[in-house]
Amino acid sequence: MKKIAISLFTFCVIIVSAQDIPLPLNIAKAYENKTRSHDGNPGMNYWQNRTQYKIDAVVDPTTETIIGKASLLYENNSPDTLRRLVIRLYQDFFRKGNARQWPVSNGDLTDGTKITRLKIAGENYDPDEDFPRWWITNFTIRLKNRIVPHSTTPIEIDWEVKIPTERGLRMRKYADGHYFIAYWYPQIAVYDDIDGWDGVEYLGMVEFYNDINQFEVNLTVPGDYLVRSTGETQNLYEILQQEILKRYHKAETSDEVIRIITPEDYAKGKIFLPGKTHTWKIKAKDVPDFSFAMSTQSNWDGTSLVVDSTLNRRVLTDVLYPDGTRHWDQAAEISRKSVQYMSFKLPGVPFPYPHMTSFCAGSQGGGMETPMMANDGAPRTFDSFVELLFHEISHTYFPFYMGTNERKYAWMDEGWAAYLPGDFTKELDPQSTYMAEEINGYLNFAGEEAALPLMVPSYQHNNFSSARIAAYNHPAVAYHILRQTLGDKLFKKALHAYIQRWQGKHPIPFDFFNTFNEVVGENLDWFWRPWFFETGYPDLGIKDFSENNQLIIEKIGNLPIPAEINYETEAGEEGRITYPASVWKDQHEIIVNLPSDQSIQSIKLGSDLIPDLNADNNHWEK
Repeated sequence: MKKIAISLFTFCVIIVSAQDIPLPLNIAKAYENKTRSHDGNPGMNYWQNRTQYKIDAVVDPTTETIIGKASLLYENNSPDTLRRLVIRLYQDFFRKGNARQWPVSNGDLTDGTKITRLKIAGENYDPDEDFPRWWITNFTIRLKNRIVPHSTTPIEIDWEVKIPTERGLRMRKYADGHYFIAYWYPQIAVYDDIDGWDGVEYLGMVEFYNDINQFEVNLTVPGDYLVRSTGETQNLYEILQQEILKRYHKAETSDEVIRIITPEDYAKGKIFLPGKTHTWKIKAKDVPDFSFAMSTQSNWDGTSLVVDSTLNRRVLTDVLYPDGTRHWDQAAEISRKSVQYMSFKLPGVPFPYPHMTSFCAGSQGGGMETPMMANDGAPRTFDSFVELLFHEISHTYFPFYMGTNERKYAWMDEGWAAYLPGDFTKELDPQSTYMAEEINGYLNFAGEEAALPLMVPSYQHNNFSSARIAAYNHPAVAYHILRQTLGDKLFKKALHAYIQRWQGKHPIPFDFFNTFNEVVGENLDWFWRPWFFETGYPDLGIKDFSENNQLIIEKIGNLPIPAEINYETEAGEEGRITYPASVWKDQHEIIVNLPSDQSIQSIKLGSDLIPDLNADNNHWEK
């Protein structure tokens, strides 16, 4: 058949200074204080606190207990005098009687985090005597000595926690000798220029919002456990036998997958140097959190790649998995390709950490990200496995490299992690329908009463479906439409500006919106308002088609989307006319003139890659 292709992409570039999207008062104050700028840059008075952690911890698998001692230096870089300190005790999530949004097993319930010593700025505190246990997971301390601006405060804290063994949440024992440990140490909450102390409780639904910190961690574990963690181990030569160490170093420089530890190595007992216990000495620089995996049974595969052609910097992509786990023998190579795609294509920023380790939990599916570490299941299908690995690795950029507040705006990181795999999976499998599936997932919920606007803080969601759509599908579709509207080149230019300006900092949605506005050279509030601030749904429809081949398309839903018109003539010729979502900036109907010298047989509006809630009004046939 003869093909007719018409593409209409008219773009008016105007800089509009007026802000058409609502600005909450607490955020408006940040602009008044010049910690944020209306052009999307950090303000001249931007500040950010941070903590240096020195932790000594012993993991005892016989009692499923972690005993830790930490010395912290808390840097108050704010202009504020702090009268209280907030410490997150994540594992109090499992404390009997605590509020939760997530089901737990009775066998995982505990008495919570046991603090055995607490000293702040030289003053001793008794958590039980001084602070009755009315908190959930945020331990708020009324300070005996205030923390003045631009000062550093020493904090010492000793604690014990039990490791969940039945269901857990983001950390647990998955099998004998097989653990992933996250959210495990007392952590200083974020104090920022928007809300002051982050007071959102960890009830199960919310995840990350951390400062960019430094860690020196000494982990003492039984001598037959392999440990992989955030950061870099400083003393592998004191723990691993020479042959294993040799393979590890080869993986650090090899483009091919190296089998660092195999089942044969376990059978021969030639992995570790002698010792009842080993202390893994680890340093992690400029990361928001610290996690680790420990296993007596995992295969360990690794490979590496150059992520920055200018500096010739390499990144190790390695994986830990029980032997025989489906798909995981290919995981190191998929991880390598994922990091390569992220570094050179989208987002197209060199991977910021020295390694990315993916740990196989052994469960069927699902995953959880932490800096340099991911905890993944083993989905049934290979496509789902690839998507899972990529998704969790992509969180390196959001919310770790970009210190977004996932507790308030999960779409600022989960949305990107849900969107970014689309082109990658298409490269590996041209038949992939990943983006169409994301769109369908969104449409199944769009317009419903429980479908809240993205700008409703994530911690307000108590319904799992509502929270998940708002964090994943809805923003992924919004980014997809935005990219279609701007085009690949301009979209990537704006994304790079956003990342460059805010990496290592705490961007909020308005920093994202304003950066894109400034780089694009247009006030995009016509897009931001409906897609991020309003309830509603996308729906275009064919309103009328006249005898002179004049087609009227109407925008029925409130969310702007591209208009794609596919038509066929009686002679069997096919044509296509496309308009970007920006066509709806100031109108609710468009008139499309189809070729006047043709007899039109049928018209179809839309495609699988354009979200449209009601397909019934998208067809016309003679």
